[in-house]
Amino acid sequence: MTRPTRRRVGRSRLPIALLACGACLITASCTTGGEEDAPAAEPPAPPTVHTTPSAGARPGSLPLDGHFLSREDHEKLRSALDLLVAACMKRAGVPLPPAPAVAAEPPRHERRYGISTPEQAARYGYHLAERTTPPTPPPVTARQQRALSGTPDGKPGPGGSPPQGCNAAAAERITGTDSFPADALVVRQLNMDSFEQSKNDARVRIVLRKWSDCMKGDGFSYTDPLAAPRSMAAGPRASAREIATARADVACKEKTRLIGVWSAVESAYQNRLIKERAKELTAARREHDDRLRRAAEVLRSFAPSS
Repeated sequence: MTRPTRRRVGRSRLPIALLACGACLITASCTTGGEEDAPAAEPPAPPTVHTTPSAGARPGSLPLDGHFLSREDHEKLRSALDLLVAACMKRAGVPLPPAPAVAAEPPRHERRYGISTPEQAARYGYHLAERTTPPTPPPVTARQQRALSGTPDGKPGPGGSPPQGCNAAAAERITGTDSFPADALVVRQLNMDSFEQSKNDARVRIVLRKWSDCMKGDGFSYTDPLAAPRSMAAGPRASAREIATARADVACKEKTRLIGVWSAVESAYQNRLIKERAKELTAARREHDDRLRRAAEVLRSFAPSS
């Protein structure tokens, strides 16, 4: 969990980049002449939690989830981009071999509050679970790469391919820009903001202290459940101590209801942010729907005629 930049389509064939980003809003007061400083605005009161924190250690859904691209949305966008790039490369006389299968993404909040399942703790410690690795895509020739990525002089590429490259041309059909579709910047910002706000909330700080005390009782000294993975998961596989620490970590999360409390508090912050930024989120949803509509049109245009 994760600076927004404008992503140009690069070397890889069809990445749908889910960029993670954070935003830091800095406010300052100033004085002129002999004027006194304006009084600092009172910070808003913490939002009320309306749900009962669950006892389990597994994270659930959050209010912002519906503003992110779903798995189905990703598949539709990826398929439309695949078809556009393949057709562009074929017209240029430099067709690409079929793209390899795309590995499934892990659940969105799998480790938002640290490791959460006893099974993974016992088997992998803080290491990521083994996942099927997709086959390596076949290498492309220099001519294919120029057709994909475009030409620096702005002239048509190999076989008359577009100057911006087949990748960017495909992206333009869907997004109206040279960047592949991704989750809206405002959604990613609020996702980071809510995490930081909830982490600093007194209710979460209390349960973090309880978790830390629980860990000390088991012989492990950590103040933050996100610190242990950073210090222990660097090696190729989990050590015995790492597994013991991870198991104690999950057990203490369950005893203190850490994930349930944190998730409930963060949900309250997300609900407030959603109300405060409703206009921006509505605009982002409209853009999201427009891109899905264009993708659907592309898929229909390539569908076999009946």
